[in-house]
Amino acid sequence: MNHTRTAAVVLAATGLLLNGCSSSPAPAPPKTIGAASPGTATIAASVPPAGPKKPAPAANRTAAAKILHASVKHYRDSLATGRSAWGSPKFGPWQQQALLDLTYQDAFSKADKQFTAETEPDSINTWHDDIATATDAINQWAQKNTIDTTTQPAPASTEADRALAKADKDADQVAAGK
Repeated sequence: MNHTRTAAVVLAATGLLLNGCSSSPAPAPPKTIGAASPGTATIAASVPPAGPKKPAPAANRTAAAKILHASVKHYRDSLATGRSAWGSPKFGPWQQQALLDLTYQDAFSKADKQFTAETEPDSINTWHDDIATATDAINQWAQKNTIDTTTQPAPASTEADRALAKADKDADQVAAGK
């Protein structure tokens, strides 16, 4: 995952704090970002090259997409289990498990290891956002539907289904290197 801008801000803040608290001058960095006024520190930062990223090898993109699709399938299967458990004593244990299920974080980490900062497609970050939205929608469905589980049929989970479909499309974009 590319955190260059965040790292630059953190490094700049750290450098300013250290420079203000240190009696020795800070060494001159090889490359600076922005102009420094007298009495302020400048921090070297790695800036990604301008222009389009080069795509990762097809095998890496395919492997990452496979991991991401498997995670989407996991949540889709979990939601189906919740629907079938609706109105039964199995719903409570399913709900507890669903509310704690953050396995998409592991899937993201494994998929992201297939890329370098130069080859990471933007779609992998989009996938992360969309699968987080899907898990939130599943959690909301599970939480709001516990009151009438025995007297009414399971309501639709349209938001969760839509978010899962979007995450699947994002994984396809990862495979395409976009």
